[in-house]
Amino acid sequence: MHNNTKMKFIGLSFGLIFGLIFLLNTSFAQNGTDRFKSEIDLGGGTVITTFLDFRLAENEFKMTSPKNADVRIMGGKARLGRVMGKAPKKGTIVTIKGTKQADSLIGQTAIPMFGKLGFKGIVKAGTLSGELVNNAGEAVGTVKGTSSKEERMNYSELYPKVINTIKENIYSKEVLQTGEWKKFEKKLEKLFHKSHDDIELFFGFSILSQKLPFTHLNFLITQDTSDNMGTEVPAKSVFFEEKDPETAYLQIKNFSTSADELTEILPKIVGNPAYKNLIIDLRNNGGGGIDAAFAFAKYIVAEDLEVGYFPTNKLAYSGYQPELFSKLPEMQPKTTDEFGNELKTTPGVKLVFKKPSNPVFTGKIYILTNGNTASTCEPIVYALKSDKRATIIGERTRGAMLSASPFVVSGKYLLMLPVGDFYTHDGVRLDKAGVAPDIEVKSEEALTKALELIQAK
Repeated sequence: MHNNTKMKFIGLSFGLIFGLIFLLNTSFAQNGTDRFKSEIDLGGGTVITTFLDFRLAENEFKMTSPKNADVRIMGGKARLGRVMGKAPKKGTIVTIKGTKQADSLIGQTAIPMFGKLGFKGIVKAGTLSGELVNNAGEAVGTVKGTSSKEERMNYSELYPKVINTIKENIYSKEVLQTGEWKKFEKKLEKLFHKSHDDIELFFGFSILSQKLPFTHLNFLITQDTSDNMGTEVPAKSVFFEEKDPETAYLQIKNFSTSADELTEILPKIVGNPAYKNLIIDLRNNGGGGIDAAFAFAKYIVAEDLEVGYFPTNKLAYSGYQPELFSKLPEMQPKTTDEFGNELKTTPGVKLVFKKPSNPVFTGKIYILTNGNTASTCEPIVYALKSDKRATIIGERTRGAMLSASPFVVSGKYLLMLPVGDFYTHDGVRLDKAGVAPDIEVKSEEALTKALELIQAK
C-alpha cells in the first residue's frame, strides 16, 4: 500500500526499467572515443545519471554504458550468466548502434518490451543532446551530456543518508536486528561504493531488498514535478464487460488511479437488478492507495467490515497483540496522503470499512487473484474471503502488504519505505505470506473457472 504525494515517482518493474534504460542511454561524440557524463530524462521527473562511451569508425557509432555492471550489481555469479548467454557481453547494460549523417547521429536499438526505437541527436563542442522516438515519431525521452574523464559517480555520502532514513522511519526497529537485515546493510554499503551510475544503484538495491524479511523498501530516482502535475492523462485502469445477462465482469488493474473510474462504473453495476453475479479481476493488480480501495468497498461491503491494524515504530509491540492493537484509534481516511501522514506521526490506526449509505451489490461475488495481486488488494481479498462475502479463485496473492511512504534522501534520490506494519482483524500478517484462494487454479484459468461455477448453479 503506497502513499501518493505531489512528487511523482516511478517504481518501475525490472523489465520496464531495463527497457527504458536501454532506450535512453544513447549519446554521441566526434571521431574517436569519448566519454559523456549524461543525464537521461525519462519523463515524470525521473532523471538518471550514467556514463556513455562513444566510438566512431567510418561514420558508424557504437555507444556502451560502463563495463562489468552486472558484476557490480550481482557479484561474481554474474559471469556465469554471461557464459550461459543470460547477461550482456562484457557486462554492459546499454548498447546503441547507428550512423553519423552530416552533423547528426541516427541510431536504432531493440528495447526489451518496447521493440525498436529510434535516436536522433547532435554533438557540439564536447556536449551532446538528443531524443529517442518510437515508431510513431513521438519523443519518449531526452539525453543531455558533457565530455568527462570521470569513471564513476561518488555515492559514498548518499549511503549513510539512506541507512539513517530507513532506521528513523521503518515500521519496527525489530526487523533491523535480523540476520537478513545485517546482511543487506553490509552488501548495500558495498553496492554504494562500487556502483558507477544510477542504473547499477537502482538495480542493485532492488535485487538486495528482495531478500529482506519485509517488503515495500524501494530506491527511487525522481524529482519534484508538482508544477506540472495533471498534464498527463492516466491510462484506463478499470474495464467492464457483461459476460452474460446475469454476470458482470470488472477488471481493476490498480488501486492507484482507479478511484474515479470505480465511482462511475460500480453504481451502474449495482443499479442493474439483472446482475446476480459479479466477477472482480484483481490478477496483476499491484495495489495502490486508500482512495480507490474505499471507492471500491463503498459498493461491495454491506456492513461494517474490519480491515485490520497498522502499528508503527511509535508503538512498542512484538507480533500480534490484540489487547494493545484494539486501543489504536479507528480511522476512515479520505485520502492516501492523510492515511500516510497519520502513520508517520502516530502509534498506528485501526482501519474499518464502514457500512455505506448507498446501495451495494447483493449478488454472488467472485474475485480472481494471482501471484501479482499485491499490497492494497490483499487486505480486501482477505476480508471478503473471511467474511464469506466473496469466493476467491486463482493463485495465492503475492504477500506484499505494508503501508509505505516516500522520503527524500538527497536531491533526486528517494526511498519508498514501509512506515506501517499490517495485521488483519484476526491477527494474520499478510506480508511475505499472501492470501490463499478458496479455489486454486492457474492464473490463466481463473476466469474460466469462475464462469463454470456460475453456469453450474
